[in-house]
Amino acid sequence: MTDIVLAEARTLADPTLADRLALLDTAAAEYARPIRNTEEAYRADWRAWLRFLEDLNLSLAKEDPHGTPVPPTVTTMGVFVAFMAWHERNELAPDTAERRLYGVIMTLRQHHGIEVPKQTISAARQTLTNYRLELAKANTPRGRGQAPAATVPDLRRICAAFVPNLAGHRDRAIVLLGFAIAARRSNLAVLDVTDVVEHAEGLAVTVRYGKTGARDAAVDRGTNPGTCPVRAVRTWIEAAEATAGLPLSGPLFRPIDRHGNLSDARMSPRACGEVVTRAAEAAGVPYRTGHSLRAGLATEARKAGHDVKTIADQGGWNPTSAELYKYLRIVDRWADNATKGIGL
Repeated sequence: MTDIVLAEARTLADPTLADRLALLDTAAAEYARPIRNTEEAYRADWRAWLRFLEDLNLSLAKEDPHGTPVPPTVTTMGVFVAFMAWHERNELAPDTAERRLYGVIMTLRQHHGIEVPKQTISAARQTLTNYRLELAKANTPRGRGQAPAATVPDLRRICAAFVPNLAGHRDRAIVLLGFAIAARRSNLAVLDVTDVVEHAEGLAVTVRYGKTGARDAAVDRGTNPGTCPVRAVRTWIEAAEATAGLPLSGPLFRPIDRHGNLSDARMSPRACGEVVTRAAEAAGVPYRTGHSLRAGLATEARKAGHDVKTIADQGGWNPTSAELYKYLRIVDRWADNATKGIGL
């Protein structure tokens, strides 16, 4: 056993091998890095944390001008509870506070090597629970809340309002394809032309990433020409190719300037979400966002009688996902209702 250990030690001492292992560590760090949208969200959460600490230190300085300021790497229970209470004082939504709490915890772990104690996290979450209860008792909402799920009638109204020009064709394709594959905004933004292949039965779509990994989604041909995702994507590609004067390759969805010029760049996730919001507003459909498409596919598919696994596979949900079951419950609460058939 000693000989084996010594042999391994000599091997690891080899500078060539050490260099190779260092390269692997660098590559591993890159692969393990959060996706860009997550990183941007964490940065925004950290900025909120720093604003809170600035307010906190100003308050503490009034009491003791010579005291030591609270550093951004603090993990004490009192400071994290105060962070949650700071959101309440500023009348921010509990969901915003909860997201920021998680973002700060992850930033401390990933960038500062600091683990927030479980007791601190539990106390912060309990503060949030109390905040939610107080809002519920007072019937006082905070924030706009999650946008409602988009329904098929919503899609018909939205699509009927699109102008039949280059931007209109693109926006229709974003809305209908996003609904059909239960896409997140980021899923739509990273699609390439080669990720969408038309077959006799419909579209085969390669969704590059998601919380359950990459997936292949099949999109059936619609019975209504105005809301058929297959026709919408084909029409968009044909219009883009006619404008560019050559076959479309690379990003599927691209920016278009106010003069109708097509960019070679890729639309951002935010821009894809804004397409949905603008289109809904133009059609008189109140408050729909990119997330409305994802929630909408789940609820409309459930209404049509599809089972949990089929819906989960299409949208890349884990079949036991609490988020998915929240969408399904919107439909199931009426289909299997305790007050039904009891003679009321």
